[in-house]
Amino acid sequence: MNIKTIIPILASTILFASPSQELLDYQKYYTLCNETTNINIANCFLNSKVNYNNVHGNPNSKNRIDKENFVKLNQYEKEYYIMNALLPQNERYLKLENYLRFLYSIANEYEPTNFKKFEEKYTSSENIRKTKVILNLIQYEGLEESNYFDDELSNALFTFQKTHGLLENGKLWKETRRELNKSIKEIILKVKKNLEIERSVNNKAGTYVYINIPEYKMYYYVDNMLDLDMKVIVGKKRTRTPVFSDKIEFVVKNPNWNIPRNIYKKEYAHKSVEELRKKGLRYNSEGKLYQPPGKRNALGLVKFLFPNKYNVYMHDTNAKYLFKRSTRMFSHGCIRLEKPFELLNTLGYEYDTKKNRWHKLANKIPVHIEYHTVWIDENGVAQFRKDIYGYEKKLFM
Repeated sequence: MNIKTIIPILASTILFASPSQELLDYQKYYTLCNETTNINIANCFLNSKVNYNNVHGNPNSKNRIDKENFVKLNQYEKEYYIMNALLPQNERYLKLENYLRFLYSIANEYEPTNFKKFEEKYTSSENIRKTKVILNLIQYEGLEESNYFDDELSNALFTFQKTHGLLENGKLWKETRRELNKSIKEIILKVKKNLEIERSVNNKAGTYVYINIPEYKMYYYVDNMLDLDMKVIVGKKRTRTPVFSDKIEFVVKNPNWNIPRNIYKKEYAHKSVEELRKKGLRYNSEGKLYQPPGKRNALGLVKFLFPNKYNVYMHDTNAKYLFKRSTRMFSHGCIRLEKPFELLNTLGYEYDTKKNRWHKLANKIPVHIEYHTVWIDENGVAQFRKDIYGYEKKLFM
């Protein structure tokens, strides 16, 4: 048998061979993939099971396996290409993977509570004991596992509520009870879905802006170091902020707000000129509705523009009181910033005019708008958030 005959046989053997037990175990416990050959597992690991076609945002593009390289690498070190070259090696992925490993380690001890929907008396119940067991497992609280609600439990609940984006009151209110009622199987599935999302997103490095929609937060990194963070307001369920990546190109001081056609039809087309004027709105010479610069302007005094098909950008707001809310879905899809002037200054600009001024950035800044409901924060603490747009199901259809 000559070499030209051997190579295709070798390639076929490696590509379509049955995976090792180690690889099958990783697939089972850390992914939503369910494949039976090396090449299919590799494709699933590389592209994840996330389907962005079912959400508002960029559709995910398929990455291709370099089959020739795949075969070469796997001749010398079994499944090297799959396990080391296709799985992310960044800190976000590895930390979340490690947390999932922790959840498996406590699975047999984890017993969810069984609080009823309208249960209000918590002074003494089996559910109190179960709550303390859960908090001891996931927060290392060291609580005495009695059936009584005490100050120590209240303090531990503050921490639980903070890491789950809930109302922080140290009480067993409805949303807190709902989280405690979840089984370890449900929690593990939520984490696995977020691992899939981590495999699907763009690599982030250098200087960039990162926005996590369910967290209502924006982060600005310089040379991979966090330089600034702040609360944000995102789109309502009907006008969702899209999931996509782009680059900030312009800073605009004292912006006009040119009312998009869809917003005009829904909210302003039926109003009289007099009504619109009371809201500070005007028609221009082309008959299009806009709001001139000023304190009443819905975009505030500065916006950060990354031209895109969704007509989405970051901007100031004159409704500052909304940042006090724990749930912040109020916009038409754009991202309202809690501290826009801090970002303006960080980018090297001053608010030094009351006229409409555009500044083109010398270097475009990548901006990544993503959707993560579980992640490990800078302090190594697992953070959970509500699935505010219902994407935990839609992303995996």
